[in-house]
Amino acid sequence: MSVVLQSILDTLLEEVWFELTFLLAVSLFAAFVFTRFGQPKVIGYIVIGVIIGPSVLGIVSEGTDGASGLPETIMMLSEMGAIILLFMIGLECDLKEIYTRKSIMIALGGVIVPWFIGYGVAHMFGYGPDAIFIGATLVATSVAVTASVLSELGLIGTPVAYAVVGAAVVDDILGMVVLGISKGLVQGNLDAAGIGLLVIGAVLFVVVGAYIGSRFLAKIVFDVQISGYRRKMPMSGFILALAIAFLYAFVAETIQISAIVGAFVAGTAFSGSALRDGFRKGTQYLEAVFVPLFFVSLGTAVNIVNIWDSIVFGLVLTAAALASKVIGCAIPARYSGMSKWDSVAVGVGMMPRLEIAFIIAYYGLSTEIIGVDVYSVVVFMGLVTALVTPPILKAALRRGGHKPFGA
Repeated sequence: MSVVLQSILDTLLEEVWFELTFLLAVSLFAAFVFTRFGQPKVIGYIVIGVIIGPSVLGIVSEGTDGASGLPETIMMLSEMGAIILLFMIGLECDLKEIYTRKSIMIALGGVIVPWFIGYGVAHMFGYGPDAIFIGATLVATSVAVTASVLSELGLIGTPVAYAVVGAAVVDDILGMVVLGISKGLVQGNLDAAGIGLLVIGAVLFVVVGAYIGSRFLAKIVFDVQISGYRRKMPMSGFILALAIAFLYAFVAETIQISAIVGAFVAGTAFSGSALRDGFRKGTQYLEAVFVPLFFVSLGTAVNIVNIWDSIVFGLVLTAAALASKVIGCAIPARYSGMSKWDSVAVGVGMMPRLEIAFIIAYYGLSTEIIGVDVYSVVVFMGLVTALVTPPILKAALRRGGHKPFGA
């Protein structure tokens, strides 16, 4: 790309409204192209992000901290997209079907097996104490990617979806616990009390947050909706419900678990509300605008050039990431009574790693536990696992007798 053209693009991309115009336009184009060939939109969003990012066209440059070069305003809007997506998914989930013994068993398998395998692979390539931390980056599933694919296929509400989404949410919580343990082991100052408080806080947040939301907040929202109708404000209940979702996201971040977990808990709290259909319609419009920004921004964070010096390690770690989740999650799923292909689908659905893996890797980079080379490899691993999961998941679901929309 010429210097003059790059200068013009840099000038335009300093204007937030042009940035939004550009990103929404390219994401829409990608969605049309990929759905034309029967692929989920989420793949198109990530791929177009890679194309416009530093790896290919360089329209969006690499940030100084190794993350996306998109401005802070756009990144905030993209994070809102993840929160909206998980709130919407939560609305479709029966609370009692999500937080089950099965989900916990699958999540534990999906944490322990990838952590040990990731450590083994890193150790094999000559990494020392930081191999423990590298293993931790393989732990957390990208619930946003998997939930988006299941929703697009029209399978939210099925036993497979309940198992995958429930386990992925537990997985993300455990991922932050693993981060604390790995950090302590590598730095030699393991804080058992702090990790214990994190686990207790996370469990209390999910249990208490879901209980208060479904028993009390849902009733308040319903009363506000009725009052709003009388005053010709038909969206009052939805606005309050969305505000509560953002509040839950804030609390989740405060206690050091992912904001998207908080949004999901808020969604499950309203899943039994009489207003659920209205909330679903409202979030669909927000999803169409903000969710593409989230996945495109993840794509722009990838700079494939940085991994060439460690490409063999990156490929082996990616293969280990894919296999370890299938093994670690499919076996507990099968043991819990699911059919063979449903168990495989659960394992495949747990394969993608993106946002939480990036958070863990970036923390390691910023604290100098790992270097730029390892950070780039983790980002590459996250991208590949996110890209290969949707087609494999669709194939596994078909083998299991499921009929996704459009199949």
